[in-house]
Amino acid sequence: MGVAEIRAGIRAGVLAALLGIAAGCDVFDFSVSLTSQTFKLDFGQQSGTVPAVACDAAPDICGSTLAVNFDTSSTAGVPSDVDVAVACDTSSGQCYAQANARAAQTVGVLQDDDFSSKVGRNGVAFVKKVDVGYTIPSNTLTFDIPQLDVYAGPAGSVRETDPGVALVGHTQPIAAGVTTTTQVHMAIGDDAPALPVIQHAIEHKQDFVFIVVASPRLNAGNPVPAGAIEIEVFPKLTIGL
Repeated sequence: MGVAEIRAGIRAGVLAALLGIAAGCDVFDFSVSLTSQTFKLDFGQQSGTVPAVACDAAPDICGSTLAVNFDTSSTAGVPSDVDVAVACDTSSGQCYAQANARAAQTVGVLQDDDFSSKVGRNGVAFVKKVDVGYTIPSNTLTFDIPQLDVYAGPAGSVRETDPGVALVGHTQPIAAGVTTTTQVHMAIGDDAPALPVIQHAIEHKQDFVFIVVASPRLNAGNPVPAGAIEIEVFPKLTIGL
């Protein structure tokens, strides 16, 4: 092969590489697995079932009759916010219980080993994709949860209604007492409300918060909300420099 042919080959290779980058080639992308976060939601130790109480004639009866059945005082010291409200379902004429529990954990971006080692304190990074896996290592709940809702928000957020907090996604239904050690992944598309929240935090190297919320509704005959559940969240980022 002559010198001309070698030079032509080099030029062709360089041109192909440049075209690949211009077309959106991901040669500079890499993954960062942030430290996993563990959340515990504890509903206390009460037992029994939600009693059948007719409320079509007197909706206010639910508060005075059912409230004594729910005691979350045993959750003191647990890093979660738990409450059980009662109300009247006017369509069925029966009282029901609405359980709510939430827990928040802060993601220390600059303190995260994988982030610091791959991005560093001075690198400029753009978050292209977010993947959130989860496991359920412990579950003593007496009732099924249709889904757990996962949110992300600025540092200091504690509730899903706080300013700047947005939805990441939902877990699959979780049956009472069922655990899983295999990661299940939440689908997080480009239109996920929390994606800009996480992108902003990572790109500005700021801490942010994950919040996990359970809001199951329990009708007459369902078990009274009790027991505890742990969910471990595994955030993974695809980052471009």
